[in-house]
Amino acid sequence: MENGGKNRVLLLYPAAEAEQWYLVPLSLLYVAQPLIEDGIDVELVDQRLEKDFFDKVLQRISPGLICIGISCMTGPQIEQVIRIGEFIKKLTNTPVVLGGPHPTLFPEQTLESPFIDYVVMGKGETPFLNLVRALKEDVSLEGLSNVGYKENGRVVIRKGFVPELSVRRIPYHLVSKYGRPATVPVLSSYGCPYHCTFCVEKILHPTFREVPLADVLYMVEEALRLRPQFINFFDDNFLVNKKRVVELFSLCRQKGLDFLWVCTGRVDAVLSLDDAAFRFLKQSGLVGIYFGIESGSPKILKLINKGIEPEMVLKLNLGLKREGILPHYSFMAGFPTETEEDFQKTRQLMNQLKEENPRAVIWKINQYTPYPGTELFELAVQNGFKPPERFEEWSHLYFYSKEYAVPYDAQL
Repeated sequence: MENGGKNRVLLLYPAAEAEQWYLVPLSLLYVAQPLIEDGIDVELVDQRLEKDFFDKVLQRISPGLICIGISCMTGPQIEQVIRIGEFIKKLTNTPVVLGGPHPTLFPEQTLESPFIDYVVMGKGETPFLNLVRALKEDVSLEGLSNVGYKENGRVVIRKGFVPELSVRRIPYHLVSKYGRPATVPVLSSYGCPYHCTFCVEKILHPTFREVPLADVLYMVEEALRLRPQFINFFDDNFLVNKKRVVELFSLCRQKGLDFLWVCTGRVDAVLSLDDAAFRFLKQSGLVGIYFGIESGSPKILKLINKGIEPEMVLKLNLGLKREGILPHYSFMAGFPTETEEDFQKTRQLMNQLKEENPRAVIWKINQYTPYPGTELFELAVQNGFKPPERFEEWSHLYFYSKEYAVPYDAQL
């Protein structure tokens, strides 16, 4: 018997502090599409774009709700998740489901929060659909995989193999009410074939997998309906397979799709591109590439297994300047064993990149956070890192190397 005729799911995307850009929330759109195909009514509210966010949530709470789903990354988003969960629990008994990277990494700890009723782990399309169906029909969760919940005062985590749904259509209409976005992200692959020791991607997506090009092409067509200024190929390393990238844009040409685009890249992969490849990518609309450089210290780059050296970054920077392609560089600091000297090398590299290519975009220095399961985690613990024991403690906790006392963000 269905749960009182309930047939709606409300999806919420929390804000994070000091956000510098707003990407369409793909994490929620991917889990929304299977629900829509299953006949469920889905609505999305993005806290980053709603000044009266809590009023919007209040207006959408009704007896027809099956559950409220929230996406959550480790870090500042958690503070907003707690605020949202506390607000919801004062108004309704509607179950709150948390998905995304943080509950995937810390499901038990997350469920200890009084504001979270269920967690979905890993790629959420299938487990969230199965959970919503069970909640709608008011049946047992026995047998559901990659779902966590509370039962008789104890936390139950059920992990296991879940057949992956192939999501081709992205319900961009859920976000079109916010107007024309500057950029719309498209994923053409999951995971990363490289092995940086600090990166959590190997835990979230253990196997590197490329999406069929026909599906990518369809997603590009759907994204262009929003009339963005750019398409952002948001893979961890979009340019890692040059042959595939050339094939994708050859297909775009055949379909008459003409658009500007940006992507992520690795320094070594982009350096390996020849003039003909650059010419083709520029003619296909490439205007910018995002790089995670992380450090200007050879010692730290070796520690994190980045596979690059500062000299390669400088060579890349001049090459992109010559080609007229805008580079975006991000950095990270606070690694275990990192010293003041190491950090100053990062600052020096940042300054030199900007001096030699004034159009280059230097993003803020990110704070290293150790994640269990990554190779660098144990070294961080040996150097004094104490993992938080409560969900809310992950919102503003980062690891600083003991080797230098002044927090690096105060030195910028």
